Amino acid sequence: MASGPPPDQVAIRRIIACFAPGRAVAPESVARLARQAQAELVGLFIEDDELLRFAALPFAAEVGFPSAARRAVDPAGMERALRAQANALRHALAAVLDPVAHAWSFRVARASPASAVQAALAEGLAPSLLLPPGVDPRAQRRLVRRPELTAQELRALLAAASAIVVLP
Repeated sequence: MASGPPPDQVAIRRIIACFAPGRAVAPESVARLARQAQAELVGLFIEDDELLRFAALPFAAEVGFPSAARRAVDPAGMERALRAQANALRHALAAVLDPVAHAWSFRVARASPASAVQAALAEGLAPSLLLPPGVDPRAQRRLVRRPELTAQELRALLAAASAIVVLP
């Protein structure tokens, strides 16, 4: 991990907010944080390719709640549900952020979470706040330097579910 200023004292220029099915934090709170920090917001909805490959297997099943009924997974239905969730997140962000007054984007990535995040980090050299899926934007932050961040370390940080300040 990086040494240097405390993570809360770094001037954040980009916020990469990761959203994943079933683990999305309220998009409004992420948008408010971006507006307060005057930082560019990159909304990243991750369609985990491993989940979609699993859904296509003949033995894949889900258990309903609260019925506890077991049913086969419909891959096409899962893709439709993912698209619907991504569109809802995009609209929620758009409702809070003025596209003229605030730089923001939203994209859908079908990849592993680490690969999707690495691609987003590679797009800019500004100090960035990375919010893994489900992480509260106000959570305590860890500080890392991008050149020192290996794919394995990124996977571990995403799994730890803590906010990460990434320095160029």
